Amino acid sequence: MKNSFKKKIFLSNLLEQVEINRESNEIISQLDEFHSKAKSHVIGITGPPGAGKSSLVDKLIAEIRKNKKSVGVIAIDPSSSKSGGALLGDRTRFLLDPKDDDIFVRSMAAKDFLGGLSELTFPTMTVMRSIFDFVIIETVGVGQSETNVKDVVDSVILCVQPGSGDTIQFMKSGIFEIPDIIVVTKSDIEKIANHTHSELNSSKNYYKSTNDWDIEIIKTSVVKNIGIDLLFNEIEKRWMWLKKKKKIHHQRIGQDISWITKTIMREFGTNGVKKIDEFLSYKEKPFASLQKLKKKL
Repeated sequence: MKNSFKKKIFLSNLLEQVEINRESNEIISQLDEFHSKAKSHVIGITGPPGAGKSSLVDKLIAEIRKNKKSVGVIAIDPSSSKSGGALLGDRTRFLLDPKDDDIFVRSMAAKDFLGGLSELTFPTMTVMRSIFDFVIIETVGVGQSETNVKDVVDSVILCVQPGSGDTIQFMKSGIFEIPDIIVVTKSDIEKIANHTHSELNSSKNYYKSTNDWDIEIIKTSVVKNIGIDLLFNEIEKRWMWLKKKKKIHHQRIGQDISWITKTIMREFGTNGVKKIDEFLSYKEKPFASLQKLKKKL
């Protein structure tokens, strides 16, 4: 049995334990150990339903593998109203090679967790971030409430469908505050895609980056395999910029604090968040830190 296949089995079993026993001291210790060994560029793919997120992820996986890099995918799905489990319809668009042991996909249900994510996204990402070269998180696609993805990824790719009218809605909802790269999908529909691309370019003042990162707008087509290589190159450029500017460490510290705060808010409410203000002096080990705060509450 190949070592990489053994890695898949190990990872599946570990993530199952994280889901079942994430309050145990053993799992908390393991999660903090993985957290200290982060190596991936974590990419969030977001956008409204029908924008072609899953199809884009499929092509991006192929491009990453073509460049001899490993990739883990966390695919957040809508939840079944009966079982509470994930509805995996979108995963059928992933045309993955079952023999490729450097690709790993984990689907999880959003349940009632807002923001297009799952409550297990952060710990799952933490584990996978220490193992793969890239981790892709595809949000559930619930509309304009997906800004939380910024709190768990290094780079956000926002998918916009040509001719959908999403541009105006995004301006109203504030979702243009989160992307680092914007992708106009389905650009084989050339005339409409060109119009949407032009519309986005003319609206750049609405989503200008808060730092000195220049947000690119890239046209892609999974049907004609257009722009996927350009997107991968932009992702690589973004990663080099994050490391060169030493932004990645500060960005991830902020994500840890945000995750701790939101978890306390979800479990203990606003009063819980107010109470932890005097205790929260975070530097490392988010999972152990959260456990200590829970005990104080």
